[in-house]
Amino acid sequence: MARLVYRCYAKINLTLEVLRRREDGYHELASLVHTIGLADDLHIESANELLTRAEGLDIEPDTNLVFLAAELLASATRVRAGAELTLNKRIPAAAGLGGGSSDAATTLVGLNTLWGTGVHLAELTRLAAELGSDVPFFVRGGAALMRGRGEDLDVLPPVQGQWFVIVVPRHDVLDKTKRLYAALEPTDFSSGELTVLAAHRLRQHLPLIEDHLTNAFSRSARVIFPGLSSAWTKAEALCGRRFFLSGAGPALFALAADRPDARRQAARLARLGLPTYATRTVKHARASIRLAADSTIGYP
Repeated sequence: MARLVYRCYAKINLTLEVLRRREDGYHELASLVHTIGLADDLHIESANELLTRAEGLDIEPDTNLVFLAAELLASATRVRAGAELTLNKRIPAAAGLGGGSSDAATTLVGLNTLWGTGVHLAELTRLAAELGSDVPFFVRGGAALMRGRGEDLDVLPPVQGQWFVIVVPRHDVLDKTKRLYAALEPTDFSSGELTVLAAHRLRQHLPLIEDHLTNAFSRSARVIFPGLSSAWTKAEALCGRRFFLSGAGPALFALAADRPDARRQAARLARLGLPTYATRTVKHARASIRLAADSTIGYP
């Protein structure tokens, strides 16, 4: 029986700028995204029908993005084969770290391999866009400049070995992204200049700097997520450095000098009683679980 095992990496938005509201009702974005070592594991095996299981995720199996991605690829390729997909969830759900999107993209890539459907990268990316704005990025991973609604991707040289510390405040906010967009004020919009500057540093293989990191939802997230503002202030006080919102939050991250520094800061943040991680950049969206080196230390 054929069996594939993948490590599905999370992402952080090093920048996220909202430029304007479009005529179609969506918003024009500019965001610099990068995959990181925090990851879910996805096991894919041959089967007579499509079956999904999710461990560590409180959601109906047939409504998660793994199942939807599998159905989409089966429909697009008219394949009649099945598969059993088991997801071991480690990336905090609905935190702004792209876990569900990464799992969905890996499902497309993995099943394309298992079923031998031969769908090329461009078509997989097009299919990924039907599942969500972040999913196309995870077909390739690494570093990219995202524009439009997230579907316009400019691949960038990945950052080598940049460490971060991440803390994830808990929340039960429904439709968080919709609410964050609705709460935007004119001062939250920007030109995209900081994203361009940060992307330029990656092209020049220069290290990231705090002055170029930004997130358009930073103000509204403090309003929408109860307790986020307090956790944000405490995190910065404990670590003596700036923290930034990733995606639609509420995950917060800060730059770390190296692995020991990231581990020290993560240990300090653990005092908050929140899920905390020390992790680093990775240059792909996924890896064979047998080949992937452990690059994340968790303090759940």
